[in-house]
Amino acid sequence: MLFCLKKASFLAGCFFAILWLSAFFQCLYLHQNAEKPQQIQFTAQIVTLVSQNSDWISFDVRVMPPRQDRSLFEAIAFSNVQRYYRLTWQKPAKVEPGQIWQFSARMKGISSIQNQGGFNQQKHFISQHIVAKGRVKQAALISSDTSVRQYIMDRTLPILQGLSQGDILQALIFGDKRALDETRWQQLRQTGAGHLVAISGLHLSVVFGLFYGVLLFCSAVLPASQHGGKVQVIMLAAALITLGYGYLSGFGIATQRALLMMLLLVVFSVIKQFSHSWDRLLYALFFVLLLDPVATLGAGLWLSFLALAIILLAVKPQSSTAPSASIRAEVTVINIWQRLFIKCREVGGYLLNAVKTLWSIQWRLALGLGGLQAILFGMVTPHSIWLNLLFVPWFSVVVIPLTMLSFCLWLLSSTLLTSLGVEQHVIENIGTTILRLADVSLVPFVELLQFSDHLPLALLPITEQVLAAVLFMLIGLTLVYLRPHIGVDKRLIRYCLMIMCLPVGVHLLSSLQRRDEPHHQFNDVWQMHVLDVAQGMAIVLQQGKHGFIYDAGAAFGEFSYADRAILPFLTSRGITDIDYIIVSHDDNDHVGGLRVLSNAFPASQLIADFDLAGHTNKPLSQRCRDNLVWHGLDVHFIDNQLLNGNDNNNSCVMSVTDGNTRVLFTGDIESPREQSLLQTQTDVEADILLVPHHGSRTSSTPAFIDAVRPDLAIVTAGFANQYGFPKNDVMARYQQRHIRTLQTGHEGQISITFTKNDYRIATYRQHLAPFWYNHLFKFGESLKAE
Repeated sequence: MLFCLKKASFLAGCFFAILWLSAFFQCLYLHQNAEKPQQIQFTAQIVTLVSQNSDWISFDVRVMPPRQDRSLFEAIAFSNVQRYYRLTWQKPAKVEPGQIWQFSARMKGISSIQNQGGFNQQKHFISQHIVAKGRVKQAALISSDTSVRQYIMDRTLPILQGLSQGDILQALIFGDKRALDETRWQQLRQTGAGHLVAISGLHLSVVFGLFYGVLLFCSAVLPASQHGGKVQVIMLAAALITLGYGYLSGFGIATQRALLMMLLLVVFSVIKQFSHSWDRLLYALFFVLLLDPVATLGAGLWLSFLALAIILLAVKPQSSTAPSASIRAEVTVINIWQRLFIKCREVGGYLLNAVKTLWSIQWRLALGLGGLQAILFGMVTPHSIWLNLLFVPWFSVVVIPLTMLSFCLWLLSSTLLTSLGVEQHVIENIGTTILRLADVSLVPFVELLQFSDHLPLALLPITEQVLAAVLFMLIGLTLVYLRPHIGVDKRLIRYCLMIMCLPVGVHLLSSLQRRDEPHHQFNDVWQMHVLDVAQGMAIVLQQGKHGFIYDAGAAFGEFSYADRAILPFLTSRGITDIDYIIVSHDDNDHVGGLRVLSNAFPASQLIADFDLAGHTNKPLSQRCRDNLVWHGLDVHFIDNQLLNGNDNNNSCVMSVTDGNTRVLFTGDIESPREQSLLQTQTDVEADILLVPHHGSRTSSTPAFIDAVRPDLAIVTAGFANQYGFPKNDVMARYQQRHIRTLQTGHEGQISITFTKNDYRIATYRQHLAPFWYNHLFKFGESLKAE
């Protein structure tokens, strides 16, 4: 970096970025050596409550720096970089933000499931400085000093709970979105309005502008000569109030970044540095990345800065000239009606220009942010363009100002009435009356949210292929838009646009071709995707848009891996028709997501060897006995001759072959069922084996492995799972026979593409998305060899 500083400053900047990001990451993730969970003790402060149900609570804590002797680098890391843990606690004590606890918890790294289309939790954790997750075993309260924020929340939340739109007001005032139910979240997603209930640069800017205007109006009574720097003082005061709003919203990582950006812009304006808006924006971006390099992993940074960049591109500075002396003289001689007419015409012109500016900003924001959301989240909300054209101005001009003014008025009146000894129920009634105005301002917004439930094509998930094609087309359109600024020949830009639009055309043609194909035509190429669903099993066979599912992953209460992983994966791969769903046996980690899948694909046929009444309302199509042909693939069910009542040994065992390669699916069978298969001389030889029972010691006997003779053995087991699967001695049996082994917990999704002569293996962490933030993250110091 230093060597390139003088003669190659851009290259020096790249080296500095790598150096700074690496150093920051090392400070954030110290001691990542142990794969197995560790029981540790630590002191931490409650930061935020993530979720809560009847028995469990999930929350984030800020880790307090340990006091024992550390190296210089460790001391610097613990003291200067905020580190958080994501904890869960069963039947917890009363937990409130601001409390300090001594925890004893079973901790492990942030590694999470990795599949195409699914939510990348570990990437999100890194962007939020969460370095480990764990389960609380014991805890002792050290300090219960309630923060000012928590005190205000305790007094305000009972009032908000009595208002119709109290859940949205709670998110707007305190940044607390726990009150938003799933129906509300779905409405926010399908209208593209989720950004309006998350504290961002929009909210901070509106709050700053509101109090800047209020303070400027109040200061109009003071002569300007008494305070030459009045505007600068007002800007700093408004910035401090906005800082208080950031504190009230919980000072989340995303809020900190937005605050830093806004405060830097204010400071630059006060000291009159970097007069051009682009300079201020770029310097604000520089300081945000300097203080938090991993901010690039969060969607908020990209959305915020893209929005500001689009606004700067859309708003053209207009020169404003004062009316000439002759016009002023003419104005003095005309009568009052003419003055009123001129004034109305001026106001009308201002309003017309404001509407034009708003439209020019909004349609660009809708397209730009819509495209970015499609890239980041894999979905498009077609109605977000016109809905946000209504939502954003309404929130900016009405909702946020009324909410903040009502809340400030309630806060002042509550403080005053409490000091006067007024009863609490009277204060709450007054608070309800004051905040009702903000509640009423949200009624049009909520009505439109509910109206969106009846709109066609409200939420369009897009496949990765479509996303890539549209991305190329958008790059081409951007080149056309920027052509006057970059001075490139028009014909060259036209040729580039044609080339960039080719993927869209190819995709449309291929879609039409696939639609005309016979339903059961066999393709020369087919795929098998072994999904990463933690400690469970879910396998998808794919031929074009048709899918075949073996097992549905686990479900716990309202949470289901079918919702979390399988359905997003199917969407990303463009699989719209599921022909068969096979469930191996009646264990939660195999059948848990069946209800979700059967509801999502009502035309699918269900195959199992047990009663599905408790898992779905759909009837069973057939047992695991009658062989079938699926798009040219032979599916052969291996009959169970054991029948010993053990649920694992009753697993549906089957093989799938295209005539060249054979795959054996074994469910959770154990050694008795393996021995039964060998005694009946069943043909179990296969090229690829799904390792029985997640690699436990109850299965994978040497005789069974020798009979199958696979080239590849795949283990469906979660990373650092509580059962310790797969067992090392079991994996040694495969390795001693020179059989390649892959584990979903380590590799993420495992996709195998079969051709006429061979097959290709691609894993999520190493091939599909081999980025540094997708690698395995361990936690703790390794005390012994594992």
